[in-house]
Amino acid sequence: MTNKKRLYVRLVCLLLAILLLLPFPFWIDSSRILVQASSFITICTILAGGTIWVGSILGLVFAVISLVKKRWFCRYICPVGLILDTVSGRKLSIKAWWKGCPPLGKYIVFITAAGAILGYPLFLWMVPLAFLNNAFSVYKATDVLEGILSLSGMVILLLLAFTSGDFWCARICPLGATQDLLGSIGSYFKNFRKPGSAESKGKTAPGNAVPATRRIFIAIAAGLGFSLVAQKIGQARTDDAPLRPPGAIAEDDFTGLCLRCGNCIRTCPSRIIHPDTGQSGILGFMSPVVRYETDYCNEECNACTTVCPSGALKALNLEQKNRYVIGKASVDTSLCLWGFTDCNACIHACPYEAIKVQWYEEAYESFPGVDPLKCNGCGACEAVCPTGDLKAIIVRKEND
Repeated sequence: MTNKKRLYVRLVCLLLAILLLLPFPFWIDSSRILVQASSFITICTILAGGTIWVGSILGLVFAVISLVKKRWFCRYICPVGLILDTVSGRKLSIKAWWKGCPPLGKYIVFITAAGAILGYPLFLWMVPLAFLNNAFSVYKATDVLEGILSLSGMVILLLLAFTSGDFWCARICPLGATQDLLGSIGSYFKNFRKPGSAESKGKTAPGNAVPATRRIFIAIAAGLGFSLVAQKIGQARTDDAPLRPPGAIAEDDFTGLCLRCGNCIRTCPSRIIHPDTGQSGILGFMSPVVRYETDYCNEECNACTTVCPSGALKALNLEQKNRYVIGKASVDTSLCLWGFTDCNACIHACPYEAIKVQWYEEAYESFPGVDPLKCNGCGACEAVCPTGDLKAIIVRKEND
């Protein structure tokens, strides 16, 4: 295929990617296809026991093609690659200082794949398709910081392309490195089966499928070690664990499997899902958290559970989603206006009738109380509580 035809193919793929990410409600569920088309994402999520969907099949197809056509996805499909190639063609006239750098992307792949086996793929989020995906959630940002975080991944890639040319694609990108490794495996078996090869002449076939170097063994060991440590940190976070969107898996696995792609943020009509700015520590940075500042998790909506490309959020139907416990509401009687005014906002707001006035013998007073068997932490009560910044009723993560 000529360079001109290849350019046309890449432009069509870029256009399709943009169409997938535009907020059209009739195909909002399909936005995960773009990220799942990454063979790196597909392989690691399968190892971690994540979601297998239509996009995952596409990712496997691209992985098989990479066995015979090295970096085929990068050269013909990747929309981010086209954007970066365009920018790097106008880069600053700086010497390619990175030519002597080791292939960092290869070690990122081994670290992530090894961690995925234990359920915590550490660098799964480092995929340019997820960065592009997240950039399209900027219109849902509720403040400047959230907007900056949404665009940060693509901005960093563009700056690298402008100042250092192909540094990201050639040395760091785990998606490109995955294709290189698959291409090496394909070349090995092609040479192994080829008549008249070195082996048929009594010699050793040239090279291994994947060279077993000391650095690769260190990367695999590091991936396994980091995975165990990260899961222990997640298990230790109980009292200060943030609220996660409905369908979220256990906290000790969630921060590893989440891609920070912004799909759940973009699809939430109530705008209660936000990127984490540090509440769950560095491991959870930019992962989705739920805050009930102005609205609640609507009982007629399960959009966020249908768009997660990795399985960090399980796909739930509406009935399952309404049974999923995000957290539990609790009343601070020292702040509650009941008894001082005729306020009963939380009682009327609760769609599950989980809040009723209860008599407290110790205080010899009545206050709104929450039935833990009915409350799923939807946040309707917290959103309407009129006590200002310090809410009298707050939803907190329920400790297991």
